[in-house]
Amino acid sequence: MNVVIENVLDLLESGGEVQLARDLSAFSCPQNAEIETFIRQRAIDFARRKLSITYLVTDLADGELLGYFTLAHKAIEIEAEGLSQTSRRRIGRYARYDSEQGTYSVSAFLLAQLGKNFAVENGSRLSGVELMESALDILADIQHRIGGGVVYLDAEDRPELRHFYENKARCTLFGERHSESDATTYLQYMKFL
Repeated sequence: MNVVIENVLDLLESGGEVQLARDLSAFSCPQNAEIETFIRQRAIDFARRKLSITYLVTDLADGELLGYFTLAHKAIEIEAEGLSQTSRRRIGRYARYDSEQGTYSVSAFLLAQLGKNFAVENGSRLSGVELMESALDILADIQHRIGGGVVYLDAEDRPELRHFYENKARCTLFGERHSESDATTYLQYMKFL
């Protein structure tokens, strides 16, 4: 399958907001309402305000929206205690270590959203791994231009997401956080570029 990855800001300049909003309104992700709501209602505004940039992954042949991912940057704290020696050495290249707190402070690439479009026929649907690889390709280009090397993401504490991020996407679990606003526990993952 040949795909094209397009920045929402570029699409706004070339085709206009009305057409883009119409295209995004057809995105469906029944497994996660937040993924669906973000692309339909927030992605354009967040991109305009430079809070995060959403990239659309479309089929080159027919222009069908297969999935999307949203990138930003975020300062994070990672406790050294739970990291392997290898991870400590690697993160030490990108972070500042606070020996009193036992934490690394790092400016990370945030993979804020990652969603595939379930409105696409199952045989034509992107896999989660393919979507993640598309995001990492964009981040590798950004890394080449500005430096950095740590990717950060949160995922709901659900078995299927845990399996995907730990076994298929090869991310390292380093912590968790609890959101009072939506009463959800999120697992915190990192990955080195």
